Amino acid sequence: MKRTNVVLDEDLLEKARRVTGEKTYSGTITKALQEYVRKHDLREALAEFEAEAIKGNFFWPGYLEEIRPNAYSVLEAKKKRVSADVKRAPKTKGRKRVAR
Repeated sequence: MKRTNVVLDEDLLEKARRVTGEKTYSGTITKALQEYVRKHDLREALAEFEAEAIKGNFFWPGYLEEIRPNAYSVLEAKKKRVSADVKRAPKTKGRKRVAR
């Protein structure tokens, strides 16, 4: 433990104490610092995760095919959309639903 003097906004410190449920200002500050460090570590881990995902070798070979075997066929089907130049069949009029 380290003892130090700091200048803090009293209203903000009291509000933080009530929000955290701590009984002391020291506990409130400790909890706030722990949360700050946790969020910082999480951001660093996310940045590393994104860097690995961008490289493209994030999953072991065959992982995606094993987990979702039809995923690539769905992607290929989406690519084969009909262009706007192709003549389409007219829409058929269906039965209209009547509210009861």
